[in-house]
Amino acid sequence: MAVFITDGDQRSALAVVRSLGRAGIAVTIGESQVPNLAGSSRYCSKRVCYPSPIEDGEGFLAFLRAQLKGGEYELLLPMTDATMQLVASARGSFPPSVRIPFPGREQVCLAQDKRRVLDLAQRLGIPCPETFPCDEGNLIDVAQSLCYPVVVKPRFSHAFRDGRWIHGAVIYAHDATSFVAAYRQAQTSVPCPIVQEKLEGEGRGVFLLIWNGELKAAFCHRRLREKPPWGGVSVYCESLPLDRDLADKSYALLKALEWEGVAMVEFKLDRRDNQPKLMEVNGRFWGSLQLAIDAGMNFPHLLYRCARGEEVPAQLEYRPGVKSRWLLGDLDHLLIKLTRAQSPNGVRYSWSSRLAAGASFLKLYERGLRYEIQRFDDPAPGWYEIKSYVRNSLRRLGWGGKESHAF
Repeated sequence: MAVFITDGDQRSALAVVRSLGRAGIAVTIGESQVPNLAGSSRYCSKRVCYPSPIEDGEGFLAFLRAQLKGGEYELLLPMTDATMQLVASARGSFPPSVRIPFPGREQVCLAQDKRRVLDLAQRLGIPCPETFPCDEGNLIDVAQSLCYPVVVKPRFSHAFRDGRWIHGAVIYAHDATSFVAAYRQAQTSVPCPIVQEKLEGEGRGVFLLIWNGELKAAFCHRRLREKPPWGGVSVYCESLPLDRDLADKSYALLKALEWEGVAMVEFKLDRRDNQPKLMEVNGRFWGSLQLAIDAGMNFPHLLYRCARGEEVPAQLEYRPGVKSRWLLGDLDHLLIKLTRAQSPNGVRYSWSSRLAAGASFLKLYERGLRYEIQRFDDPAPGWYEIKSYVRNSLRRLGWGGKESHAF
C-alpha cells in the first residue's frame, strides 16, 4: 500500500517524501509537471502528471479518482490550500479505503478564512493584531481614523472566484490616500480584505498534530530570515524549546476549529510588549516542515501512523537549537535587500545592513545547521532546484518561456 502526495514542487512535499520513504513507505508524487522537486527524490517510488488543480480543478479531481480507485493507495495527502479545498469538496467521491487525514470541507474553509480565525481567537482570549472593521461604505471614515502604517491583507490566501483561483497579496499603506487605493485593489481580487496594524517583530510558529481531539505532537520554531524580507515564507529558521503557553493556545484554537491532522499556527512577537500575536492558521503541511523532522519531530510519519489507526503516544520532546536553511530562498532574500532601497513596509536598507546581510549569507556553516533541500544522501532535488532557479532567472530577464512552479 502506498501514499499519494500532491503538489510535488512544494518543499513540504519533498520533506514528506523523504520522511515516509526513509521509513520504507511507498510514495507516489503527483504534479502538473514532470520532473518536479519532490519527484526528483530517491525516496519517491512513482511520479505521475495530472491536470493543473489551479487551471483545471475538475480534471485534477477526475485524475485523482481514477488513480485511487485501483486500491493501490491507503493515504492521500494534498499539500496546498487549493488542493486541500478541492479534495475536501470531493472527499465523498474517493474510495473509502483511502484515508484523507484532515477534516471536512467546512473546517478546511474555516481554517483558511483569516477573518473568522481572528474572530474565534479573540473570543478565546488569544492576542491578535488590532483589526479595524472596514467596508466600502465606511472606507473614507476608516482611512481618516487609522494610525499608519497599516496592513491590508486578503481574507483568504487562495480563493476560487469567477471560475479561477486567485492569490491575494499583502499591501502596506502609509497614509489615507494609499490605504484607500490598497483596499480597493485588494477588494478586486479577494473580497472583504482585512485591515490590521503593522506589527514589528520575530515570526514564531507552533506546529501541531491533533488526532481524535488529542494533542499528539507539538513543536515551536522562530523565523530568522524570510522571503521577502518584510514578511513571507521562512528561508532560515530555528527550533525553539516548546512554549507550553503558546502550544496550549494553539491547541485550543484548533480544537475550536474542530481540526484534525497537522497544522501550523503562526504568530508574530510584537516588539512593543514582547507578546506573541496570532497571524494565521495553515491547516496543512508547512514550508519549514523539514526543520521539525531534523529536530526529531517527524510529523509526516506520526500522521501516517495515526491515519492507519495505530496507538501513537503524545510526543513533545525534540532538539532545540537546530537550524534549517533554504539556500536559494535565502539567496532571494539577499538579492532583494541588495537591489531595493526600501521595503514596501517602509524599512530602508542601508549599506551597512546590506553588508551585514551579505556576510550572514556567506556564513555557510554553523553548529546545528541543516540545509533543507541539499542533502548528501538525496542530492537530485538540490540539483533540480538549482537548474530550475537558473532557468527561471533567465526567463525573468527576458529569455522567454514560462516559469516553473514556485517552491
